[in-house]
Amino acid sequence: MWGPLVRVLLSDSELLAFLKTLLPVKDWSVARLRPLPVAYTARFWRLDTPGRSFVIKEFFPENEDNPLYPTLPRQEADALAVLARHGLSPELEAFTYSPAKTPLLIYGYPTPVDNEIDVGEAAELIGRFAALSEPVPGHQTVPAGYHEVLARGDAMLALIPHSRKAANLKRSRPADGAVKRREIKRSLVHRSFCLGTIQATGDGARLIDWQFAGLGDPVEDIACFVSPGLATLYGLHPLVAHAEEMFLTRYPDQETVEHFLKERSAYHWCLAAYCLFRHETLMHSNAPAARAYGRALEEEVDLLLRLRGR
Repeated sequence: MWGPLVRVLLSDSELLAFLKTLLPVKDWSVARLRPLPVAYTARFWRLDTPGRSFVIKEFFPENEDNPLYPTLPRQEADALAVLARHGLSPELEAFTYSPAKTPLLIYGYPTPVDNEIDVGEAAELIGRFAALSEPVPGHQTVPAGYHEVLARGDAMLALIPHSRKAANLKRSRPADGAVKRREIKRSLVHRSFCLGTIQATGDGARLIDWQFAGLGDPVEDIACFVSPGLATLYGLHPLVAHAEEMFLTRYPDQETVEHFLKERSAYHWCLAAYCLFRHETLMHSNAPAARAYGRALEEEVDLLLRLRGR
């Protein structure tokens, strides 16, 4: 899902020539293109022009088949097309295919003066998104609620039946009967929401990275934001206790927070199962990625142990 992966698909010069056919930049002589850190599923560049910045995202092929986070570029384009109108995401500039035949997504925003985003601002932003009434078309259905999330974790561990670590993780699985089933009204959820998926812009904070989004339960986005494993995968420090408390206090819908507090163990356990699955299956093909998932797994298991002790 996240981390370094070396693939040369499109050179910077090829990309710049292609961008000149796509973007309404008045003076290319002052435009500056620079690469950003590479993720497992995509490469990124930023193009800075006077007063406006663009992020270019080139998706790697063959990442659609994933037991929890399939990478779906078209979904991201569909999300941006709707959410930008509500001040929730940057504007979609283009969704096309590069000269290397890879999916290419470009979004733009007024260049910010200040790149700082605090936890309270993040809570209000995701809360506004969760309250959005306009449907966003074309998205996958994802596990929603305590019991579906646990079942997805079970399914991922079943894919690595000979893993000794999987046997240990099963022992920490939250019990099905610990939480009563409830009716869940599905809505679009981001699914990888953290400080690393918020873009500062001249118009304020905006949500980015919608390639994993789906129709689920807003509880998942809260669980993601406070997840130490997810933060680790994004190269961030896990939230300290007072930052988590501030986030939960500032989240606009406190009923969703109450559901999160009851059901969070399922989401953290499912993410731990996913990290273990990725750790085991990437060990021989991408050792750095496997190690990153191993560190994220440890963070998530430590959190589960702390929650059990409360």
